[in-house]
Amino acid sequence: MHIKKKNNRYFTELKKNLSIWISKRYVNLAIFNALVVILVLLHSAKYFDPFWIITVNVVVFISLIASILLLGANSKAMFLISLLFLLFAGFMKAVGVSVWAERTTVYVFESFLLGFLLLFIESLTTYNGSLKKKLHGKI
Repeated sequence: MHIKKKNNRYFTELKKNLSIWISKRYVNLAIFNALVVILVLLHSAKYFDPFWIITVNVVVFISLIASILLLGANSKAMFLISLLFLLFAGFMKAVGVSVWAERTTVYVFESFLLGFLLLFIESLTTYNGSLKKKLHGKI
């Protein structure tokens, strides 16, 4: 009974935090979803086909970059997305859909690379911020 109350409290807190996050980024979420829908439609229509082939890989990569720019995804979020893609690739390999497992491993690499780059940028800005505080304290 105690565990159920604790889980219930956790989910209500999660729901409250999620609703606050959504209310702050409502327009960005709408732009992100519209961008993904447009990319999927352009992929299926093969609109830019002779000049720029919009593949599923391009749609996923642009969605990952848009999640950083529009939704404020940080390195933790990118590493979590990479882990989810890795679990999905393992599931696809276990089920026997090797084509999708191989394609999903490319998404694992892309999200892990973006997470690593974001981690580098975050640590660099943290280091520069602490360095500026130390320099201002000495002057």
